[in-house]
Amino acid sequence: MPQAQPHPFPGDLSVETFLRDYWQKKPALVRQSFPGIRSPLSADELAGLACEDNVNARLVLEHHEDGPWFVQHGPFDDDDFAALPESHWTLLVTDIEKHLPAAAALIEPFRFIPDWRIDDLMISYAADGGSVGPHTDAYDVFLIQVLGKRRWRISEQFRDNHIDGSELRILAEFRHEQEWLLEPGDMLYLPPNIAHHGIAVGECMTCSVGFRAPSYRHMIGEYAETIAAGIDAEARYTDPELRMQSNPGEISPQSLAVMQAELARRLVVDGNSFRRWFGEFTSENRAGLYPDAPALPLTRSENLRQLLRAHRYIRRASCSRFVFVREHDQVLLFVDGECYETGAAFAECVCQAYTIASDDLLQSLVLERDSEALLALYNRGCLYLHDDDEHG
Repeated sequence: MPQAQPHPFPGDLSVETFLRDYWQKKPALVRQSFPGIRSPLSADELAGLACEDNVNARLVLEHHEDGPWFVQHGPFDDDDFAALPESHWTLLVTDIEKHLPAAAALIEPFRFIPDWRIDDLMISYAADGGSVGPHTDAYDVFLIQVLGKRRWRISEQFRDNHIDGSELRILAEFRHEQEWLLEPGDMLYLPPNIAHHGIAVGECMTCSVGFRAPSYRHMIGEYAETIAAGIDAEARYTDPELRMQSNPGEISPQSLAVMQAELARRLVVDGNSFRRWFGEFTSENRAGLYPDAPALPLTRSENLRQLLRAHRYIRRASCSRFVFVREHDQVLLFVDGECYETGAAFAECVCQAYTIASDDLLQSLVLERDSEALLALYNRGCLYLHDDDEHG
């Protein structure tokens, strides 16, 4: 199989320099990181996508009769867009690459960051003066200008208080420390918790590649539920050595000690179970978009091998998430929250690229369980056959 090629960082910086000096440390402005770039969608096509039922879209109006920074959620229709003012509004559409596979090309340059950290590609269109207000994000983001100009102002020293009356967490006080005007092809990287305010100068479009940052509170809650699901529902506290107490209202030290010991015994984070849980957790399809299963599912892996030989490529469904974990002498492959025990060659092959040469995939089928996993993924629609190596 061909060796994986390193992902060059878009622009003059090397990946090593970016990760060492900027990633989760400080902003980075890279001029002409994408020279000649064009948006995957026109403004009209973006508006059309925002009218569809299964698309997460928002309109943000800085000035509205119901209060400042008013947010309207899609799906929209022509009347919604016709009623917009001439300026100071923004349309935002998330998960673009899941609806438009070709848009994944904008995520590809950032895959030097592990896939489990990548969230989505969002595209925003703004009329003159359009903005979503000064705010902070809890995740890393690359902001790529693809049409028109946007002025970015950032601050690392700010009071984290917010205005009332908007579902957006708009900073009530914002004094910027740095300012840049981005033109098509320019890119701004922002680490978490940097206050920023992007304002359209004329009409503009910006692509945002965002990254997941799961909170420990959320992970602990999810993992604790997994542990609880594996505990016998009939297992209960017992106290066969109970003794008379001087005051019935007291919870005795002995009872507390027994309960604490039992909970601690059950809440141990076991490495093997944690690896499986974390793979399922990070590969879950949180956008609520799922691949289309083939009309005629296959029953034998050999039939799929024959189809592979007749097609040049197999592709990952644009809405599916593929990650894997090495576990001793085996590999756990996770796709949309489901776990498959496979060989390393197969997991590495299907996780390396969105479009996979059929010959490479066939060579990776070393173990019988590789073929079984491939068949299951094909029947789920997570992988589908194609003869074109471009996204589409």
